[in-house]
Amino acid sequence: MEAVFFAVAAIIAAVAAVAAWRRAAEAEERARKEAQARTEAEERARKEAQARTEAEERARKEAQARTEAEERARKEAQARTKAEERARKEAQARTEAEERARKEAQARRDAERRAGRLSADLAESRTEIARSISESELVDALRRALPALAPERARRLERQLETLARLRADAAQLRRGMEAAVDKDIADQLRKKLEKVESDAQALVERLRNVLQNDPDFHGVRLALAWNGRVSPMPKKETDKEKKTDKEKK
Repeated sequence: MEAVFFAVAAIIAAVAAVAAWRRAAEAEERARKEAQARTEAEERARKEAQARTEAEERARKEAQARTEAEERARKEAQARTKAEERARKEAQARTEAEERARKEAQARRDAERRAGRLSADLAESRTEIARSISESELVDALRRALPALAPERARRLERQLETLARLRADAAQLRRGMEAAVDKDIADQLRKKLEKVESDAQALVERLRNVLQNDPDFHGVRLALAWNGRVSPMPKKETDKEKKTDKEKK
C-alpha cells in the first residue's frame, strides 16, 4: 500500500514537474517572442525614424533646390530686365545719334547753301563793287592798296591818283573863277576849261574803276570792299633805293 502511495506520489510529482517545466518553457518562449517582437518593433521604429530622416533630408534638399531655382530665375529675370534696359538705352542712344547726325547733316547742307548763296552774292558784289562805290571810296581803297603793289606799279598808280586830285582841285578853282567872273567871255573860257578838266578827271576815274574791277592784283581790295571791310594789305618792305627815290620826290 505504501509502495502504491509512493508510486502515485512519484507520478504526481513527475506530472507536476513536467507541468512546471512546461510552464517555464512556455514562459521562456513568450519572453523570447516578446523580446523578438520588441526587437522587431525597435527595428521598425529605427527604420521609420531613418525613413523620416531621409524624407526630411529629401524635403530639405528639394526645398533648397526650389530656393536655388527661384534665385536663379530671379537673377535671370533681373539680368533680362537689365539687358532690355541696356538695349532700350542703346536703341535710344542710336536714335539720338542718328537724329544728331541728321541735324548736323542738315546744318551742313544749310551752311553749304548759305555759303553758296553768299559766295554767289559776294562774287556778284565783287564784280559790281568798282562801279558802285563813290569816287572818294575808290581813291581811298587804291591808296590803301599801294604798299602791297610792286614798286613801279605803285608809283604809276600813285601818279594817277595825284593827277586825279590835281584835276579835281583845278575843277574846284575853275568853278570859283566862274562864280567870280564878271566878263561873259572869261566865264565861257573858264567853263570850257572846266568841262575839259572834268572830262579828263572822269576818264581817269573810269580807268581807275576798270583797274579795280579787272586787275588780279586788286582781288583782295575788291573782296574787302565787297565785305564792307577796310582795305589794309600788308605793306612790302622798302629798299634803300626806294626810300632815297621817295625823299628825292619830296
